[in-house]
Amino acid sequence: MQTMVTLTVCVLVLFGLLLRLVLLLAQRAQLRAVSPAAPSAWPGVTVLKPVKGLDPDLEENLRSVFRQDYPHFEVILGARDAHDPALAVARKVAAEFPHIPSRVVADGREVGPNPKVANLANLLPFASHEVLLISDSNVFLHPQTLRNMVTHLEQEGVGLVSSPIRGTQATSFGGSCDALLLNTFVMGGTAAMHRLFSGVCVVGKSMMLRRSTLDAMGGFPYLARFLAEDQVCGQEVAAQGLSVELATLPVHNVTGGASLVQVASRYLRWAKIRRRMAPWGFLGEPLLFPLAVASVGFALDPGTVSAAVWAGAFVAQLVLSGWALRVVGERESWPRLSACVLVAEHLAVITWFLAWLQRTVSWRGRSFSLGPRTRLDAAESAVGNVVPSLGEV
Repeated sequence: MQTMVTLTVCVLVLFGLLLRLVLLLAQRAQLRAVSPAAPSAWPGVTVLKPVKGLDPDLEENLRSVFRQDYPHFEVILGARDAHDPALAVARKVAAEFPHIPSRVVADGREVGPNPKVANLANLLPFASHEVLLISDSNVFLHPQTLRNMVTHLEQEGVGLVSSPIRGTQATSFGGSCDALLLNTFVMGGTAAMHRLFSGVCVVGKSMMLRRSTLDAMGGFPYLARFLAEDQVCGQEVAAQGLSVELATLPVHNVTGGASLVQVASRYLRWAKIRRRMAPWGFLGEPLLFPLAVASVGFALDPGTVSAAVWAGAFVAQLVLSGWALRVVGERESWPRLSACVLVAEHLAVITWFLAWLQRTVSWRGRSFSLGPRTRLDAAESAVGNVVPSLGEV
């Protein structure tokens, strides 16, 4: 019986490594793909930048928006609390670029329980352009980001464009684990869904669409009802008969000095989203973490063979992770990368397991039960002392 367990685990580990290789190749192909031809005329773009609190490198993240190499755009920044310290940073940065139209907004009104979308709804009335870029506060933009995304959006039949997410500038071990998952599992998964399965897979950290497309689905008041507003938005765009595309230029998610507890909190929230939005795919997700599968195999059947399987899985994942970092242009020392692979793989599977046991999500001191498509319903009592998730705005 134990020999059968080890053999089964060995097969699952090999299959998982093959899947991770497929994700990596899809990721590399996406980043190397040639962008569509530039449009005959560049449309004006409104960048909606919701902020909350002092994210790592917030000033530089905001400056990267104003430094876009694009002929005509404006920037609308805002928070729901007039005393939010991010607003002072936003005003300072906006003043450095007087030639770029901008506005800083403080408005606490709510159109729904999702706080980020409520913030966006309060920024939208100040937008003067049809094309909207929704950009999270912990995201740093390459100077060509607007041009790259617009070239995709202006193709016939395209309704929404999101960006690959590159984890970068970690200053803690937790931040390095977060960056590793973003540069492998997250980016590889979104690229594979787009290139191999033509599926809708939207990460809302950087998302561009037209205001008319947004209005046709009910606008931000509709999206504010859901935790996974980005994925729901992508599905609604597809329901309008429009395609959802992935840009070829990644945006940078600054992970900074995140703690492992913060990273686990965010990945648990994302796991709960995937469980409800794509339950069958989520069911097999542990196969994408073959080192964790090998650890389970060793625990069930400790011995020389299972130890060899574990060691092989570790070395293979280390090589694939190092390759993925090279693909996205990131570097990490081999000792630190080894530790990150070991911790991040098991953290991802632990949060996967917990997502099956919990029916609620804690967000900024409030507790919600999750309904169909991650609809947010207020739980009976608030939850205190909640560790904030990274980059929530």
